[in-house]
Amino acid sequence: MIKKMIILCITIIFVVCAVIGYGFYRATKTPSNNTNAFLSSKIDPSKRVVVLMGDSLTHGTVGFNYVDALAKDTDLNNFIFINEGINSQLAYNLLNKVDNVVKTKPNDIFILIGTNDCKASLSDAEYQRYNKLWKLPVKPTKEWFANNLQDLIEKLKSQTSARITLISIPPLGEKTDSIPFKKSVEYSQSIKDISQQKNVGYIGFNEVLADELMKNANKKVSEYKLDLGSMYGGILLHYVLLQSWDDISDKRGLQFLVDNIHLNNRGGNILITKIKERLLSK
Repeated sequence: MIKKMIILCITIIFVVCAVIGYGFYRATKTPSNNTNAFLSSKIDPSKRVVVLMGDSLTHGTVGFNYVDALAKDTDLNNFIFINEGINSQLAYNLLNKVDNVVKTKPNDIFILIGTNDCKASLSDAEYQRYNKLWKLPVKPTKEWFANNLQDLIEKLKSQTSARITLISIPPLGEKTDSIPFKKSVEYSQSIKDISQQKNVGYIGFNEVLADELMKNANKKVSEYKLDLGSMYGGILLHYVLLQSWDDISDKRGLQFLVDNIHLNNRGGNILITKIKERLLSK
């Protein structure tokens, strides 16, 4: 009897570990359509190359994958989409990606970055998490973010002939009177200001979502806080229990975000519409 119980416990532990491992693998897997994959493949010269740079919002494994959705849009068959998004990255990290991006000879570059910069400035606990990941040279501030984004634009402008478009970050949480929400608005204003200073394109994604959330302010919704359990729980619900990002959001009382950070289908489709308009505007 004891032997059977031990075997059962071991089996359960193995299954749980396998499930968690599978969810983690799906959430961290490098995009198959990144710059390295593009550079090692045969290129159709008739198609326009679009590089999308960013963090987990662009990586697309912890929420709606807007890059893959763009690639599947039949109206955009004339474009090749390259996913240069990696989970947890800051504007500082994107400076190291310039060389590879330049090699793709892009026609368009979209940059959606700043969520992690904003988060890292909220508390010492947030900062320590990012510092452990990236060994940051300074403690993140809005000014440091702006300097890195400006440097990134200058490098891309000097080394490519691409049309560059900045995208403001989605709100941090959906509680409109919370500090994280207001901080995300401040960072988005900084992105807009930089787009004007550097004479590059701009998509006011934060503004669209923030306006909608303020129209239908939900006073009961929880504000953003450092809660990895919510993010990892969403990953398991999506990849193991096969729940859609929208369903997970609905159960949590959220409109556009899965875990107060990452986009669901509703939020992602708004972004797709804006990028599509920009691509087809020529």
